[in-house]
Amino acid sequence: MAKKSSLRKRFELTFIVAGSLSLLVLSILLPRVNLSLQKSQAYSPLRFPIDHGAHPSFQAEWWYINLLARTVKTDGTDQRDVAYVLSFSRILGAYNLLSSRYDNTSKSFKENTDQRGSLVVQLKDGNRLFVQYNKNLVTATLEELATGFDRKRAYRLNGRTATMGSFDLTLKERTVGPSGYNTPLLWGGTTGNCQGKISVFSPNDTFYYSIPDLDITGTITDVNGVKRNVSVGKAWIDHQWFNSSPPSDWKGHYWTNFHFTHSGDLYNPGPHQAFGFVTQIYNNGPRYTYWVKRNANGTNECGTSGSIVIKSYGSTSYPNSWNVSYNNGYLAANGYSFSDNQIYQPPTGPRFIEAASFYSGNMSGKPFTGLGFFETHLDNHKVMFR
Repeated sequence: MAKKSSLRKRFELTFIVAGSLSLLVLSILLPRVNLSLQKSQAYSPLRFPIDHGAHPSFQAEWWYINLLARTVKTDGTDQRDVAYVLSFSRILGAYNLLSSRYDNTSKSFKENTDQRGSLVVQLKDGNRLFVQYNKNLVTATLEELATGFDRKRAYRLNGRTATMGSFDLTLKERTVGPSGYNTPLLWGGTTGNCQGKISVFSPNDTFYYSIPDLDITGTITDVNGVKRNVSVGKAWIDHQWFNSSPPSDWKGHYWTNFHFTHSGDLYNPGPHQAFGFVTQIYNNGPRYTYWVKRNANGTNECGTSGSIVIKSYGSTSYPNSWNVSYNNGYLAANGYSFSDNQIYQPPTGPRFIEAASFYSGNMSGKPFTGLGFFETHLDNHKVMFR
């Protein structure tokens, strides 16, 4: 127990995410969307760079960012691990910006959804993503930068929100894939045939890809006016779009992502990997389960199996520990939330938790440790199956 406690303290870290909800929670928080509209498009293959941009024929879309960051004051003192979630969304013609901040030193948490601002989405020079939200003093921009000689893609994330303060960050890929560039991490299908579309409320109803394993640099000026440098951090970007709405027997979902290393220290400059997992929970149990993985050499894997088991619930009735596994023990991961207070109350719909979390376990027989997020609106009163 003492060893586990010391590991968790060593890996305490915060994230900045663009709405870690991953497709799933927002769909129940907002008005229902007509499943029949553009359904056939969900069977088309993804095309890049065009699919980084907006899909206006779909009624729900977002660009979601999770960030974990270790920060210090500009004089190098007062180290703090913080986590952020930031999500640009377009739902039924309304543009919103969700943002949050979790401080693992004080265990404090704040969140807010700014509603009905303006949203600009375009591909600069025809190939680089640009997303910008504005409303009065609230602003945020995610911009893909021109690729340098190292061929690693990078993104600038800057802006100002009431929960995050002001931020000017660079999110840069750690690895370069075998082709000389990293391709997006496509959900759905199996390794060698990853599709970029998954089933959530009906077969093949949702487009979904991720951009993981992004190192963070830059500055954040907290809401108290104190400027802080990011000494190290990891970011994960999700992009999803769909037209479907939950059927009557859908209960919710479990979703997680985490970055990990076999070195025992996520801040080690050596190889990192990233893993994502989602399963939908229906009245009769889990359905539509998917996982994705970014390897240390920049290659991608995906699959349609695995399980997540909630081990315990915290003081707020949401899960605070769980197990994730797939492929007969090839991955066996244990996750623990850093606190029970990372709860979001959207303008409409039920509350959900998206908790900065510590991970440990084994991958292919090798131990690992890491950091990530866990999300669900299902508490221990809602998970009984028929």
